[in-house]
Amino acid sequence: MKTLDRYLAGELVTPFLLGIAGFVLIMTTDLLFTFVDMIINKGIPVWAIIRLIIYKLPAIMVLTFPVSFLFASALVLGRMSRENELAAMRTSGISFFRIVLPVVIISVIISLLAFFTNESLVPLTNKISDGIIRQIIYKQPVTDIKENVFFKDSFGRHYYIRRVSNKNTLLESVMVYELTGAPFPRIITAKKAVPSEGRWKLSDGMIHSFDDSGSLKYEAAFADADILVEENVMRFSEQKTTDEMNSAELKALIAQMDKGGVSTAALATDFFMKFSIPSTTLVFALLGIPLSIPAQRAGKSWGFVISVVIVFSFYVFASVFRSMGRGGMISPLAAAWFPPLVIALFGIILIYREAKR
Repeated sequence: MKTLDRYLAGELVTPFLLGIAGFVLIMTTDLLFTFVDMIINKGIPVWAIIRLIIYKLPAIMVLTFPVSFLFASALVLGRMSRENELAAMRTSGISFFRIVLPVVIISVIISLLAFFTNESLVPLTNKISDGIIRQIIYKQPVTDIKENVFFKDSFGRHYYIRRVSNKNTLLESVMVYELTGAPFPRIITAKKAVPSEGRWKLSDGMIHSFDDSGSLKYEAAFADADILVEENVMRFSEQKTTDEMNSAELKALIAQMDKGGVSTAALATDFFMKFSIPSTTLVFALLGIPLSIPAQRAGKSWGFVISVVIVFSFYVFASVFRSMGRGGMISPLAAAWFPPLVIALFGIILIYREAKR
């Protein structure tokens, strides 16, 4: 059995690595096509594009893991089926479950690798690459306010700005989240804000305060109001998108926003997807294993066609549920986990049917 495990692992490694290299090359080539006009016509330094691609590589590689492993497993198991190796193993008394067990274990290991890469490396490299894009390519200061992110000042007050317009002179859909020492924060929301020296001028907003039990204690609407902001608006620290946060940072932010009664559906969906997306390698393996074998019996090209259909269908399915979760139409947990669990369950059923065949 150890010989079987080593044999299957060895067969999977080469096509998996070649798949990663191929897909990374395709995706980085697409980046080059995007920025080649800037290099030639706008004088963007080549070294800046090279740095950008290097810092984009971790995120790109993690995206290629599931597809690369799907193609590798389909290729290896399809060849073994076509050359009757699987039939010989099963005739000798080895169950189908035992034959594909190494494939499943390897997919779990790759899923864990993807998760830890997303947690430790990808947030940092995403933040650096975003700085390169804004500072060098689009000629914007790194300290500009970014849209649709949460950040905080040096006094621990949290801010959220949905949209920035007029070259950072007008902020739209603003939320200020103040920790006052009480169990629950004070929330100030405004449709618009104009930053000026030492203060923000808010307009068309609401103030919400809560008692120690979390019940609304005070609510007031205002047409115009000023809040003191001692820190320069262009130099706030810790401006991060959810792609630039790890799960611990995002979980802490959600807990803080929940205390103030702010809707966190979008944040919670992104939080759960930090766990569900890395599991895609395992999901693709569970579905690819049973589909690749009968496909090879029908013809060599069907394995590739089925793999493409699996990838496309899953990502469309997952994108729809992600949008529904972020919009609050379904729970964030269901939005993140329902698509992979359904596909995985379908794959397990097909594996069971193939084992009984």
